[in-house]
Amino acid sequence: MFESRYQAAQVCIAVGGLFAVLAVSAFLARSLVLGISCVVVEHAAAALGCALYAAAKGYPLPLGIPIGTGLGVMGAVIIAVLPDESVEDESEEHERLSSEGVRNARLRDPGYEVLEDDEDD
Repeated sequence: MFESRYQAAQVCIAVGGLFAVLAVSAFLARSLVLGISCVVVEHAAAALGCALYAAAKGYPLPLGIPIGTGLGVMGAVIIAVLPDESVEDESEEHERLSSEGVRNARLRDPGYEVLEDDEDD
């Protein structure tokens, strides 16, 4: 369904953000039960989203659960600040470096212009 864990984490965090907005509007409408329910669902969705986000960045999956539960949707900001610890595939790194080398060579040597042959008929 999702191409990567980042997309699944974004969907969970967006759902959590939606429930946070619903909780605020429920509290403003003086509906305490609905507001508390929305806050609980928001923190659960944020915990799932932060766990997936932490796993995508190379950290253990359970690291995101307390961050998402404690901070809600804002926990994703904390995980975004953490450095990426995921292990990069060796062939992907080689391909990335070779493409950078080709691009660098093209910048240094713009090439030459092929002129048309002057044919004297």
